[in-house]
Amino acid sequence: MNLAEFAIKQRTFVVFFCVLCVITGIGSYFKLGKLEDPSFTVKSAVVVTLYPGASAQEVEQQVTDKIETRLQEMGSVWKLRSLSRPGSSMIFIDLQEATNSKDLPQQWDLLRRKVNDVKLTLPATAQISIVQDEFSEVYGMLFSVYGDGIEPSELRLYAKELQRRLKTVDGIKKIELHGVRNQVVNIDLPDERLAEYGISAAQVVNQLTSQNMTFDAGSYTAGVERIRIDQSSAFKSLDDIRNLMIKGGVSKFSTGLIRLGDIAHVSMGYQTPALSESRFNGYDAITLAVSPISGVNVVSLGDSITSIINVYQQTLPIGVEIGTIAFQPDEVSKSINNFVTNLIESVAIVVIVLLIFMGFKSAVIVGSSLLLTILLTLIYMYVAGIDLQRVSLGTFILALGMLVDNAIVITDMFIVKLNKGVDRTKAAIESVKRAGVPLLGATVIAIMGSSPVLFSKTDSAEFASSVFLIVCSSLLFSWLIAMTVTPLMCWLWIKPKKVKEGALSDPKASTYYRAVSWTVTNPLKTLALLIPLLVATGIAVPKVAINFIPSSDRPMVFLDYWLPNGAKIEQTSTDMQRIEQWLIKQPEVTTISAYVGASAPRFSVTVEPEPYDPSYGQIVINTTDYEAITALTLRGDAWLKAEFPYAEPRFRPLKLATKDKYSIEARFIGPDPEVLQQLSTQAQAIMAANPHTKYIRDDWRQPSKVIVPIINQEQARRAGINRTDIALAMKRATDGVTLSQLHQGDELIPIKLRSAEANIGSMETLPVRSLIGMHSVPLGQVVDGFELKTEQSMIWRRNRLPAITVQADVSGATASDVRKQLAQSIESIALPAGYQFEWGGEYYDEHRSITDTLKQMPKAMLIMVIIMVALFNGFKQPVIILITLPLAATGATWTLLLLDKPFGFMALIGAITLSGMIIKNGIMLMDQIELERANGRELDEAIKEATLNRTMAISMGALTTALGMIPLLSDRLFDQMAATIIGGLAAATVLSLFVMPALYRLFYRPKTKAQAEESQYENA
Repeated sequence: MNLAEFAIKQRTFVVFFCVLCVITGIGSYFKLGKLEDPSFTVKSAVVVTLYPGASAQEVEQQVTDKIETRLQEMGSVWKLRSLSRPGSSMIFIDLQEATNSKDLPQQWDLLRRKVNDVKLTLPATAQISIVQDEFSEVYGMLFSVYGDGIEPSELRLYAKELQRRLKTVDGIKKIELHGVRNQVVNIDLPDERLAEYGISAAQVVNQLTSQNMTFDAGSYTAGVERIRIDQSSAFKSLDDIRNLMIKGGVSKFSTGLIRLGDIAHVSMGYQTPALSESRFNGYDAITLAVSPISGVNVVSLGDSITSIINVYQQTLPIGVEIGTIAFQPDEVSKSINNFVTNLIESVAIVVIVLLIFMGFKSAVIVGSSLLLTILLTLIYMYVAGIDLQRVSLGTFILALGMLVDNAIVITDMFIVKLNKGVDRTKAAIESVKRAGVPLLGATVIAIMGSSPVLFSKTDSAEFASSVFLIVCSSLLFSWLIAMTVTPLMCWLWIKPKKVKEGALSDPKASTYYRAVSWTVTNPLKTLALLIPLLVATGIAVPKVAINFIPSSDRPMVFLDYWLPNGAKIEQTSTDMQRIEQWLIKQPEVTTISAYVGASAPRFSVTVEPEPYDPSYGQIVINTTDYEAITALTLRGDAWLKAEFPYAEPRFRPLKLATKDKYSIEARFIGPDPEVLQQLSTQAQAIMAANPHTKYIRDDWRQPSKVIVPIINQEQARRAGINRTDIALAMKRATDGVTLSQLHQGDELIPIKLRSAEANIGSMETLPVRSLIGMHSVPLGQVVDGFELKTEQSMIWRRNRLPAITVQADVSGATASDVRKQLAQSIESIALPAGYQFEWGGEYYDEHRSITDTLKQMPKAMLIMVIIMVALFNGFKQPVIILITLPLAATGATWTLLLLDKPFGFMALIGAITLSGMIIKNGIMLMDQIELERANGRELDEAIKEATLNRTMAISMGALTTALGMIPLLSDRLFDQMAATIIGGLAAATVLSLFVMPALYRLFYRPKTKAQAEESQYENA
């Protein structure tokens, strides 16, 4: 009993099961997780180590190198990137892309153990190491709580309350606040007061610190109870600090007590300089970054969040508003609606084509099979946890034509047998029996066409992984439906046609038949006609533009702003305020959100945040539409260049699937920073000479200034002063020394001790007081002077070697073309011994992803060849089919050129998938030729009849696939794939219907008369 016989005998069960699948499939669609773009795991973490007071070079040698050495022991580490700056080390750990996402927690646990092990080897003051394994956390929604003239402390309270309310929503994983201005308690204690009252700095520090500590004072027994003693003396208010009694020194007040508020000014302020700032449309703001749980329906989650925000907005005082910076649910809804519309259009195109060429009943049968296949695939997606997003929905459209192939073949065979007078039950059973195995083999081969995406381990492949999962599941379901439901519907609805004698035209009289006959008779001439086409295609291929992955079509653009290295955050903020005011006036801009000293929270997986830097700022700009970005960028570049010639501003788009920060990156690696700087200068000059480059710089940036006091050790010892006293005096006069904390609710506010403010011109008169003594001396008496030097304050390393990266963006051309123009000049830069060069940027991701994907091709081709050899029990047929694969390049190349589409990663995936489609069509034709020969036809007649019989099924499958992909030509991600498949499949289908018969005729010779007689004798 084959599947068709089972379906007919158990038709009640089959119908019931189909209805159940329809209901479940519709329900699955509404329950599926919905995202704008597919997520891919960023296997990165960062280790931050603080080493206060150390230079960048000291940090590199004493901290960064030691930690990197230990981290290299992790077997799963792919590469290490580090940034050493004065006082801090950041090490970025990228795991091998083959690392399973489920193993990440174990790997991060190992990372923490390695960091803890190395702590004992670090300097005593560099013991604070932070491992951030949530560095790649993506916050799909960003909101701003802002207002004009609202105190930062009040904004914080409003933002905290909104955070609390949003956390009650199911589906929210994490909410963080960004741009919070931290409060600080400043104790301004003039040195003359300390001298007047005979108090040492150590006395103030010790007594203030000990007073604010919490101690366990025990408990007393009272009858049946034990009563705890509350002996907390923590500071709860400024008055608590002011009223602190300080024990006097050795002066006339030595036996008395002094109230801290009488000798010092205690006030509440904000951290200066600020670590970071945030603004929304020019107003001070606090940003809430909301991260949803993986797999959640973001659209439904967005409705709940919007409702809570609207209710909370009503409770806020006038002047306090909540703005939206990035709202993933809207983007997801728009993206899915567009793709569902495209999917419906594609289904409609397929059904119309079927109606035209197959008639109403056949079109209904094939269309119903297609609908059932889609619903079964939706059920699989729900069970397997595959979200509805741009790639998975696009793959449905990609697979539509292939999904109807099997049903078309079965329906066509059933009709042919039925019209020949075969009983309808026997016709259904024989159709499935004859075509079942070949169609299964062809289906698996079509699936293998997209398997390199599964085998590849790059980020781009993970981004496109749902291509294979959807193609595999849907094609297997289409085969199962074609073997069961399709023959059942044929059995129920299709009746044999009553054709009058002589009513049918002779197919052998058609022009197409004569053309096929000529190719079979003249196979060498047929193949020779292909040579001009292949030559013309070879000439045209280099003219196809290359664009690895397009930028997102989201109406959003970033503006990065760098002042010269070492600039103060106040100046960065002032400059950015001017830029914000200019942007708000632009007609293309709807909203802006500015971040000073840091970048925006990571709301897209392709955006790697910048490290904290007071000379850096970023503005997230929402525009009216995607097309408006180009005009805004051109006008903005000109205005910024005129207004801020000393800065490095840069507009950059939102990427879809790559994390490269610049389109072009040229990286030099070697031991000497000075040599690296010289190499960078040469590369920058080459890039600047190219008319298509802009935003040229390197990641080490400019050297920054540093003041070095030249301490006179002899004078310092005589004055009873040491290096620590000098450092504390300068720290008190500049940033202040943190002593303790003030407890206010859930907030711990630092308490800082400051002395009289001193500017850079009065350093020599700065009082330096011994920590344990009561005397002070001017700083100028214990130093021989001050030296103003420059230092390299940013040292990037890759895999423990210093590496400087020259960066540039492109305009008016693709990154691939510009890099090719620069390649010869930059690669010819003479490198000293021990130095090396490599390309980064888009080329690095492009080369790695394409190379890795192509490396997986042999695996897929091996499986395809094994299946073909098994199907035909020979080698000639597989060879004939494989020879026709290059024919697709002719159509694909010219289609990309005519439609002005670039070739990139998605086009490569399309080309690989296309190979599976072409092989599937070849199997159908070869199988029919073998069938005709087995039925006793002569070689030439068998080739002609098989080609004529299979033309309709092959053409219908190709036509529905090609036409069904037309809606994807307008999509930024799938347009190049759609153009590749439409052109390649059309050309390969038409050409292979002539080339395959010609090749078969060349590979198989007609039997001679003697061979024919011998064969008849053997059969007898």
